[in-house]
Amino acid sequence: MNAAFVIERDAAGPRLRGRLGFAEAAAAAPRWRELVGEGQQQVAVDLAGLERPDSATLAVLLAWSARAQRAGVRLKFRSLPAGLLALARLCGAEEFLQA
Repeated sequence: MNAAFVIERDAAGPRLRGRLGFAEAAAAAPRWRELVGEGQQQVAVDLAGLERPDSATLAVLLAWSARAQRAGVRLKFRSLPAGLLALARLCGAEEFLQA
Protein backbone atom coordinates (compact mmCIF):
# COMPACT_ATOMS: atom_id res chain seq x y z
CA MET A 1 0.00 0.00 0.00
CA ASN A 2 1.25 3.48 -0.86
CA ALA A 3 1.58 6.15 1.79
CA ALA A 4 -0.26 9.42 1.18
CA PHE A 5 1.86 12.21 -0.28
CA VAL A 6 2.91 14.82 2.28
CA ILE A 7 5.23 17.80 2.42
CA GLU A 8 6.94 18.06 5.79
CA ARG A 9 9.08 20.93 7.04
CA ASP A 10 11.55 21.07 9.90
CA ALA A 11 14.78 22.95 10.72
CA ALA A 12 16.60 21.11 7.91
CA GLY A 13 14.02 22.27 5.37
CA PRO A 14 11.21 20.62 3.43
CA ARG A 15 11.04 16.93 2.64
CA LEU A 16 8.64 14.90 0.55
CA ARG A 17 7.21 11.63 1.77
CA GLY A 18 4.86 9.07 0.27
CA ARG A 19 3.65 8.47 -3.26
CA LEU A 20 3.75 11.30 -5.80
CA GLY A 21 2.65 9.59 -8.99
CA PHE A 22 0.03 10.11 -11.67
CA ALA A 23 -2.88 9.98 -9.23
CA GLU A 24 -1.35 12.65 -6.99
CA ALA A 25 0.30 14.93 -9.57
CA ALA A 26 -2.62 17.26 -10.31
CA ALA A 27 -3.25 17.96 -6.62
CA ALA A 28 0.47 18.30 -5.86
CA ALA A 29 1.39 20.66 -8.71
CA PRO A 30 0.11 23.88 -7.06
CA ARG A 31 1.72 23.02 -3.70
CA TRP A 32 5.21 24.34 -4.61
CA ARG A 33 4.77 27.34 -2.29
CA GLU A 34 4.77 24.96 0.69
CA LEU A 35 8.45 24.33 -0.03
CA VAL A 36 9.49 27.97 -0.01
CA GLY A 37 9.86 29.93 3.22
CA GLU A 38 9.72 33.70 3.54
CA GLY A 39 12.74 35.50 2.14
CA GLN A 40 14.58 32.38 1.02
CA GLN A 41 16.50 32.46 -2.22
CA GLN A 42 17.49 28.81 -2.21
CA VAL A 43 15.68 25.81 -0.74
CA ALA A 44 16.99 22.23 -0.50
CA VAL A 45 14.18 19.68 -0.71
CA ASP A 46 14.82 16.15 0.60
CA LEU A 47 13.33 13.49 -1.69
CA ALA A 48 14.48 10.40 0.25
CA GLY A 49 10.95 9.64 1.47
CA LEU A 50 9.35 9.39 -1.97
CA GLU A 51 7.85 6.02 -2.82
CA ARG A 52 8.13 4.60 -6.34
CA PRO A 53 8.79 7.87 -8.19
CA ASP A 54 7.85 7.89 -11.86
CA SER A 55 7.56 10.31 -14.78
CA ALA A 56 4.68 12.14 -13.06
CA THR A 57 6.95 12.72 -10.06
CA LEU A 58 9.61 14.15 -12.35
CA ALA A 59 7.08 16.40 -14.09
CA VAL A 60 5.86 17.84 -10.78
CA LEU A 61 9.41 18.47 -9.54
CA LEU A 62 10.35 20.23 -12.78
CA ALA A 63 7.17 22.34 -12.67
CA TRP A 64 7.87 23.29 -9.04
CA SER A 65 11.42 24.23 -9.94
CA ALA A 66 10.26 26.45 -12.81
CA ARG A 67 7.59 28.17 -10.70
CA ALA A 68 9.98 28.75 -7.83
CA GLN A 69 12.59 30.17 -10.21
CA ARG A 70 10.05 32.66 -11.58
CA ALA A 71 9.44 33.71 -7.95
CA GLY A 72 13.17 34.24 -7.42
CA VAL A 73 13.82 31.03 -5.48
CA ARG A 74 16.09 28.19 -6.53
CA LEU A 75 14.94 24.71 -5.54
CA LYS A 76 17.66 22.13 -5.03
CA PHE A 77 16.66 18.50 -4.69
CA ARG A 78 18.72 16.17 -2.51
CA SER A 79 18.61 12.47 -1.72
CA LEU A 80 17.11 11.68 -5.10
CA PRO A 81 15.88 8.07 -5.34
CA ALA A 82 17.99 6.13 -7.86
CA GLY A 83 15.04 5.47 -10.17
CA LEU A 84 14.12 9.14 -10.30
CA LEU A 85 17.69 10.12 -11.06
CA ALA A 86 17.88 7.53 -13.85
CA LEU A 87 14.64 8.82 -15.35
CA ALA A 88 15.87 12.42 -15.19
CA ARG A 89 19.08 11.38 -16.98
CA LEU A 90 17.10 9.56 -19.65
CA CYS A 91 14.96 12.67 -20.24
CA GLY A 92 17.91 15.06 -20.18
CA ALA A 93 16.51 16.77 -17.06
CA GLU A 94 19.16 15.77 -14.52
CA GLU A 95 20.70 19.25 -14.43
CA PHE A 96 17.36 20.74 -13.33
CA LEU A 97 17.15 18.47 -10.29
CA GLN A 98 20.72 18.39 -9.03
CA ALA A 99 22.68 21.34 -7.76
